[in-house]
Amino acid sequence: MEARRWERFHRIALSWLRVNAARLVVDHVESSGFGQVSHTGLVDHSLTVRWSRLLHLRSNETTLAAAPGALVVAERHSRLVRLDPETGAPLWEQGVEDCWGTTVVAGELCLYLSQAGVLNCFDMHSGQRSWSTPKLGLHHYISVSGSIAFLGGWRGYRPLIRVDLANGEPLPGRFPGPAPGSSLAWPLPVCWDPERSTADAVLIATANEAELLLVDARTGAVRGEWALPEPVCFRDSGLAFNAVEDGRIVFLSGRRTVMALNPGSGVEVLWQHDRDLPPLPPILTDRTLWLAEDTGITIIDLDRGARTEVVDLPHSATCGGVPVPGGALFARSGNHLVVVTPTGAIAARVRLPARTDRLLSDGRTLVHAMGKGHLTTLDVSTKLS
Repeated sequence: MEARRWERFHRIALSWLRVNAARLVVDHVESSGFGQVSHTGLVDHSLTVRWSRLLHLRSNETTLAAAPGALVVAERHSRLVRLDPETGAPLWEQGVEDCWGTTVVAGELCLYLSQAGVLNCFDMHSGQRSWSTPKLGLHHYISVSGSIAFLGGWRGYRPLIRVDLANGEPLPGRFPGPAPGSSLAWPLPVCWDPERSTADAVLIATANEAELLLVDARTGAVRGEWALPEPVCFRDSGLAFNAVEDGRIVFLSGRRTVMALNPGSGVEVLWQHDRDLPPLPPILTDRTLWLAEDTGITIIDLDRGARTEVVDLPHSATCGGVPVPGGALFARSGNHLVVVTPTGAIAARVRLPARTDRLLSDGRTLVHAMGKGHLTTLDVSTKLS
């Protein structure tokens, strides 16, 4: 009898949390004194919470994947859920092996590589499982180039393997991977042929070798090779590159040199910093460079060489940021989120009830913040003042 009473209480508590999660976040924002902050520029910003979802466990942040109109995350230990990005409403869910793997949205397909070493493929619209490939343990990265998925090792210490997206079968042949004792950055899909609209190559970098390789996804042939001042700098999560709308790819070479790769013309140094930077991919919007540091945010106008430092922020390890209309959004001190303009003004800020481990933009005005068992979606909007 006592066990049934506690079970009933547990169900009621979970139901209450599901209904009130978003309300709790908004109440916390309002009571903290944060919210919309205007400045004297040409654009006013607002940063508002659209919805929040309790994930019931601290899922790995790489289980979150987004694409225009699509959002998928793993939760409740063994469920993969597609959500409506606008409302947070569940559209479908499927059972998976765990909630500590990696999710990728690739066109009409959704891939989930579990920590248990099973690669699952689902139809994005229906959620129906197309195929599953087991025995892929100690792999963590998924990079999709055309009809091929590249799987990298856990923290990079494994050779790259390829999987055919049509049936999940591993493809023969070995691709360049890390040297012994060197980790591999998360391979970045790149469109090498300008006449094609989809990626047909992957960009490869390791922590011990001062070079970049661009490798044909089908044949393994090296399409480009560039020497660097120092090896690419990245965290154990493996994320090293940020792709810019104009086709360039920005990254850190060592701890102080910010570089860009244009696959058609080569590499260039964008900025030489005067202190060590965290191993995070820099952000480049037009000709503005954004560097997230533990002590603040540095903004560089590349045309004028002007440098602005935003230091009126909580000091803490940062998880980086994402570009948003009229600026960039950064997570500070775990649960503080701020929108910063190119002039260094703090345009809007909000404080969430849970630590943020990852920010993921939908490329428009929505940003998804994940961490500590919560997923919160925010709307970053702008208007002329």
